Parts: sequence; C-alpha cells; structure tokens
Amino acid sequence: MAARRVALVIGVAVLVFVLDRITKGAVVASLPLGASREVIGDVVRITHVRNSGAAFGLLPERTTLLSILSVFAVLAIVYYYRKIALNSPLVAGTLGMQLGGAIGNLVDRLGQGYVVDFVDVGIGNVRYWSFNVADSSIVVGIALVTILLYLEEKKVERRPA
Repeated sequence: MAARRVALVIGVAVLVFVLDRITKGAVVASLPLGASREVIGDVVRITHVRNSGAAFGLLPERTTLLSILSVFAVLAIVYYYRKIALNSPLVAGTLGMQLGGAIGNLVDRLGQGYVVDFVDVGIGNVRYWSFNVADSSIVVGIALVTILLYLEEKKVERRPA
C-alpha cells in the first residue's frame, strides 16, 4: 500500500514537472521576452516574463533566498508525505502537485537565476501577477490538501469515541 502512495506522489510530481518544462520551453521558443499573445481576448494572455522573485512576483531579486526556501519546501513535502499521505490517495496527489511545482521552479532558479512565467490574467491595465504551471500546481495543491485535511479532521471528530 505504501508503495502505491509513493508511486502516486512521484508520478504526479513528474507529470507536473514535465508539463512545467514543456510549457516554459514553448513560451521561451515562441515569444520574445515581454511579448504577449491573447488567448481569451485581453482577459487571458500568454506573456513571456522573467520572474526573479517568488510566485506571483513576490520578493523580487531574491534568487538565493528563494532557492534555499524551495529546497526546504521540497524536504517538508517529503517529510509530510510520510506523515499524512499514506491515508489518502488524494492527499498523496496534492503533495505530488506541490513537489513537482517546487522542483520545477527550483530548477529554473538554480539554472538561470529566474523563473519563466507566462499566464497573464486581467482586464486592460488591471493585471494579476504572471504565473506558470509550477506556481499553479503549488497553489492548487496547497488549497486542495488544506481542504482534504480539514474534511478528514471533521470526519474523525464525528466518529464515536
């Protein structure tokens, strides 16, 4: 049983990592830095951006700090996997999402000193920070694991003692 969960975490992490590499590579190969292409009018665009900060442009120019934090994040995910993922394939999958995303952005930071972001959402000049597959996977993984752990805790509370 534990081997299945490990395989699930690794499989999801590899899938996220590969999708992240493919999408970033496609953006770099097809769009000059700073250029945009509309996907859904002006609301969703693909824009080639270099982000030297954290997800969504936070902490710009802090590559070394963010690389160290990314390593700790990967270690924390692996540690928590052992604690909680054995109970639920859904939790294991969310941890794989976070792991794949963290490794994807860490590879960028270590290899080039910045992360390629490209999803650009907003209306007119009111834009959300650009992000990528790795960022999305980390954020969605955290949100889902939080919900799943909350629901699991509620289930345990309802069981008769």
